[in-house]
Amino acid sequence: MKKESKHIIRGGEYVNQPYNMLYKLAIGFKKWEEQKGSLPEEVHDGVKLMVSECARNQMYPPTDINQLMKILTLPSKEWGISGLESIFPPEASLLNNEFGVTLEAEDFLEEIESPEEYEQSIMKQILLYCRTNSLEDSYRLIRVFLSNKSHSVIPFYKLYDFYGKLRNQDLIQLVSSCYEEVGNIDHYRKCPNCGWTLEWKNGHWRCNKENTCHALSDFRSIEHYDETDEKLLRMKPGIQKYILLPGMSELRIADKLSKKGYKVTMYPNIDEYDIKVETIDNVTMLDVKDYYNPYQLALYINNKSATELNDNVWYIVPDYRAKLFPEYQKRVKDYLHDDRKHLVKIFSESEVYKVLGVSL
Repeated sequence: MKKESKHIIRGGEYVNQPYNMLYKLAIGFKKWEEQKGSLPEEVHDGVKLMVSECARNQMYPPTDINQLMKILTLPSKEWGISGLESIFPPEASLLNNEFGVTLEAEDFLEEIESPEEYEQSIMKQILLYCRTNSLEDSYRLIRVFLSNKSHSVIPFYKLYDFYGKLRNQDLIQLVSSCYEEVGNIDHYRKCPNCGWTLEWKNGHWRCNKENTCHALSDFRSIEHYDETDEKLLRMKPGIQKYILLPGMSELRIADKLSKKGYKVTMYPNIDEYDIKVETIDNVTMLDVKDYYNPYQLALYINNKSATELNDNVWYIVPDYRAKLFPEYQKRVKDYLHDDRKHLVKIFSESEVYKVLGVSL
C-alpha cells in the first residue's frame, strides 16, 4: 500500500529542494532509459537544482552530462549534498552502469503521489478514482486480479471477460493501461515463479529488471508459452514489480489466515491497509511493504506521525525479500528513529504465520 508523501508539491515543485532535485533526476533518467532519444526536460531541471544545491553546500557542480552521470553512479552520501539522507539511502546510487536507474530510485519514484506527473503510475490513478467515487469493491476486484500470477500474461479475451465484472468504462480503460501487447511470444519463456515473460539477456533468462524471481524458482527447466492465435498481453513491468509480486504475498497471507479461521478483508477502506485481520476481540492491520532497500522502509516509517503508529498495525516483508536480504527486518529497525523502535512491529511473511498460529 502506498501513502501520501510528506514532501508537498506547490506549483509542480516540491518544497524540499533536495527532494525536488532527486525527483527530477530520477524521473528524467527513467524516461530516458525507457524512451532513449534526447535527454528529457526533467534531467535539465534536475541539473539546475543540483547546481544550486552544490553552491549551497560549497561543492563544484557537474560541468556536463557525462560528469553528472558519473556522480549519480556514486553512493548518494558522496554527492556532497546535505539532506539527502532523510529521503534516500546514503549507500545507494541513482544510476547503475549495467541497467540505468537503480532499484532504490524506482522505489523512490513509486512513492510519489503525483500520477499526473508520472504517467506510468496507473495504479495510483485507479486508487484515486476508486476513492473519489467510493468504489471499494471494484478496487478490491482489480487488485486481486492483478495479484494473480495466472493473469501476468493472458490472451485478450480473458481480460475482456474481466471487464464484464467491472462494468465501469473509466476503470476498464485504466486496467487496460496496466497491460501491453506481447509481440513474438517465442522470444520469451514463462517465469516459473510469477508467470511473467523471461527475456534472454547477457547469457541468462531474466524476469524484469530486478530479476527477483531467479532466486525463488528453478530456472534450469523453464517453459515456453502455449501456442495461440490469440493476441497476448502482459502486465507492464511496473505492474509486475509493484503489484503482482507483493500481491502474490498478500493473497497467500489472506488465504492462509482465512483458512485458519480469521476474518480477513483485502484492501479495506480502498487500500488504507493491505489486509484487515479480525478476531472476536482484536483487529490487526497488515501493511505489506516491498522496498528493495530496508533503509527506504525505515524512511517510510520515520516519516509517519506517532499517531499513525500503533500495536494494531504490522508491517510485513514478503518472504522473497527477506530471503534476498538476510536480516532485512533487523536492518529496518536499526534505521528507525529511537522513538519509533518500540512502536513498530515488522515481520516477514513467515513470521506472521507463526505469530498468528498458522501452519506453514
